[in-house]
Amino acid sequence: MRTIAFPVATADASSEAPEGFEQMPMVMSPKTLAEILEVSTKTLERWRDARARGEEAGPVWHKIPGSSLIRYSRTDVIEWFAACREAEAAS
Repeated sequence: MRTIAFPVATADASSEAPEGFEQMPMVMSPKTLAEILEVSTKTLERWRDARARGEEAGPVWHKIPGSSLIRYSRTDVIEWFAACREAEAAS
């Protein structure tokens, strides 16, 4: 797997994917995203639970209506990466 560069948050993060992110699928299952991030699907589940409680944890996720399918968009993952980078730089 190729290393990706962490993007900097911009007002319009959806226009073009930063270098390395263009190969990331537009929509990802938890399994796919877990492989990309090198975390477990259980970690993604904990982040979803935290977000459901109003905490800022992990990327935004979407539940497909009428099913139990969870999906992540590339745009949301890029924005989350950028926010993580900014938070790290601020501390």
